[in-house]
Amino acid sequence: MRRIAAFVVTALVATGCGVELDAEEVRSSRSFPFAGAALTIRSSLGGVRVLPGAGGRVEVERWVRGKAAGDGNATWSLRDGTLRLGANCTMVVGDCGARYHVKVPAGVRLSVDAPDGVILKGLTQDVDASSRERIQVSGTTGRLRLRSEGSITGDALKSRDVRCRTSDGAIDVTFADPPAAVDLDSRDGRVTATVPRAAYRISVRSKTGTERTELKNDAGSGSTITARSSTGDVRVLVAR
Repeated sequence: MRRIAAFVVTALVATGCGVELDAEEVRSSRSFPFAGAALTIRSSLGGVRVLPGAGGRVEVERWVRGKAAGDGNATWSLRDGTLRLGANCTMVVGDCGARYHVKVPAGVRLSVDAPDGVILKGLTQDVDASSRERIQVSGTTGRLRLRSEGSITGDALKSRDVRCRTSDGAIDVTFADPPAAVDLDSRDGRVTATVPRAAYRISVRSKTGTERTELKNDAGSGSTITARSSTGDVRVLVAR
């Protein structure tokens, strides 16, 4: 397949067709008025980073390259509580893509669906996020529901209620404050939860890997940690 692709690119260059192998990004930005209680962000192509923003509006920065930077090949709209981000990279030989930074008001419940990766940073609201690629979370305080076909990572989390599901990748989450409910499940990857020392009701299970916890299981605790993997090691560690 790589030989065929290389042959096609070489042939196109030789015949004078425009092929951008390392296209320059084109940046643009837009602000959308917003007064709703819930927001859905959907990207057809490209990763999305979601950050805290000011009240009354949703701010978007967009970087597109290659064919997606051409007239009419990138779209964005906010209607009925859904922010839609689109980029056209069909029938492209060479470099083409998009990425986005979205700033959202505090207190707005979020749902994010981006095929090429999601980053959530410093958010205080509840968030549901799904992606075919990696999900990265940092410094959140609201409830998290994360689903990925790749890996899921989290650091400095203050979220009390976190659920992660991945079909093909590791889960590695670290908490700055003791959580109340952690539920982690990977079909194919290592699972690690690192938490402050406290009392937790703990369940760890791996079908083919090792199981390890640095904390004793407290059956009477109201705080729970459940960590499972079909093929990887499972660990519950103490934050240091």
